Amino acid sequence: MNKKVIAIVLVFALAVTGLFAASTNGTSKKSEVSVGAGIGTDLSLVVKYGMGKFDLQGDLSLDFLSGNAFAVDCGAFYNFYNWNVVSGSLKAPQYISFTTGPLAKLIVKDGINLGALWGVGAEYTFPKVPVTVFLKVGLGAKLGFSDSFSVGFTGYGILGGLYNF
Repeated sequence: MNKKVIAIVLVFALAVTGLFAASTNGTSKKSEVSVGAGIGTDLSLVVKYGMGKFDLQGDLSLDFLSGNAFAVDCGAFYNFYNWNVVSGSLKAPQYISFTTGPLAKLIVKDGINLGALWGVGAEYTFPKVPVTVFLKVGLGAKLGFSDSFSVGFTGYGILGGLYNF
């Protein structure tokens, strides 16, 4: 039952993201590199590269959904909305950035599995320190290439932090 509710919420979130598509400044400064870690459906080392309107993010992880398998994830997340959350005494406006985009996943355990997911996320960069906290979730299909070919569903969810260089 809980898996069905999570799946419905994720599908709804993916459908709603198109309604908010807008031209924004992007989640990271252009050419900014960020390194950090995250935990969720996997335990990950995370690297992000800012490209202006979208960011490239890659994870090297231990994937719990696939039975503690080694996994590599990479995705391109487009910033579709910035929500102004803080005003007042801070001179610069502060935003929670909302992102969406494709995510590819390579899982190595008892053969090779390839996943194609669509993800959504939110992130916040602190104004006085170069630290970003983020939450990203995704849902998609997985192709298995072990003894026989298989097709299934896969997911992705991570809460983490990054240090911005």
